[in-house]
Amino acid sequence: MKHETPSILAPEPGRTYTCYLNDTPLYDATVEQAQGCWATVKVVQPFPGKYEKHYAPGQTFEIKVQYYEFVEKK
Repeated sequence: MKHETPSILAPEPGRTYTCYLNDTPLYDATVEQAQGCWATVKVVQPFPGKYEKHYAPGQTFEIKVQYYEFVEKK
């Protein structure tokens, strides 16, 4: 069951962000859905580095928002 409390740091659906985990950029992703503490993201492009092979363009999955930092792509 998803938690329904809105997050102040929640990304907005339809927007594209660079997603960071512990100050490490993981991938650019479009937010497909955001609900409470969770967001469904679709990877646009993984960043080169240690985690690159964990993600593929077009991959869609849910993440717990509080663990990530989102920087909107302009």
